[in-house]
Amino acid sequence: GIKFFPLTLGPMRSLTLRGLKLKSSIEKKGFKVIETYPGAAQDLLGIPRKKAGIEPLRNALIKLGIKGDINKKEISDHELDAITCALVGKMYLEGEYLALGDPKEILMILPKPKK
Repeated sequence: GIKFFPLTLGPMRSLTLRGLKLKSSIEKKGFKVIETYPGAAQDLLGIPRKKAGIEPLRNALIKLGIKGDINKKEISDHELDAITCALVGKMYLEGEYLALGDPKEILMILPKPKK
């Protein structure tokens, strides 16, 4: 029930191309790159998306144990999405994730859904 934007949709096409360039650059430096989607991750974690407002999302991430810059007064919705993605990265490293998609391409890494 999670909706993804088609990668060929106008603005998504340029974001996809930018992401592929970043992926290549980061991998050349020896790092592993994963793909995730903060809105889907928020749905699976049972927390509000940014469209519900910055404070509900911030408070939900704090309840999940996030500390540090999340307490910045002027935090943006984009920063909260980035924090969500970092949390997914942590879950990936801990083996607490789902991998969706075509393994010949890049997989979408998401949190294991709450039971």
